[in-house]
Amino acid sequence: MTAPRAPIELREFNTPDLAEQSGLLRTAYSEVCGTDVHLWHGRLAGVPYPIIPGHVTAGILERARGPLTTIDGARLAEGDRVVFFDVHRTCGRCMACTVNRTPTRCPARRVYGITDSANDGLFGGWSQAVYLEPGVALAKLPDSVTFEDYIGGGCGLLTAVHGIERSSIQLGDTVVVQGTGAVGLSLIALARIAGAGTIVAIGAPDDRLDLATRMGADEAFHL
Repeated sequence: MTAPRAPIELREFNTPDLAEQSGLLRTAYSEVCGTDVHLWHGRLAGVPYPIIPGHVTAGILERARGPLTTIDGARLAEGDRVVFFDVHRTCGRCMACTVNRTPTRCPARRVYGITDSANDGLFGGWSQAVYLEPGVALAKLPDSVTFEDYIGGGCGLLTAVHGIERSSIQLGDTVVVQGTGAVGLSLIALARIAGAGTIVAIGAPDDRLDLATRMGADEAFHL
């Protein structure tokens, strides 16, 4: 993505040299998120075009230099099916990192597919390979979760999980979900799993409201 509203270009890049405790991910799937649409329209400030979009990505760990471990401490091996947290280089000391538990708001953060120029390397999933720099949070996909399953949930599901964790839903609570896009629909399903008593969805269009009820909403209102 060379600039806002410019045609997407296909470019070739050299395979990066791996630093110690870094890796190279061979991309299997990468999402087209609503954020990517905003990037193309030029709605986000400070984006260092040209960029390689794609901040939710899954693939095969093709190369690793030094030991790589998952967020729960498990050792990774070349050939493993891996996903990674797009937000990286957070400081670990600011209010967002330590108190609010929102490293996505850390002033020092970098985000794959958004904040790094294509001139700086393979930092986006819309490429055949992604450079996993040292310190990036990694996870191994369970055998029961296909690449299609993971990328189908995508950024919407991951965002919804974070929202549910922060909301502290109690058994029997009434939950109102405003918006029936990918995040809202995922929130409805997760709120039901979390024990919500009544779930009300507010959104549009009608086909998404129908889906909201199938995902677990008790009431759905068009607004």
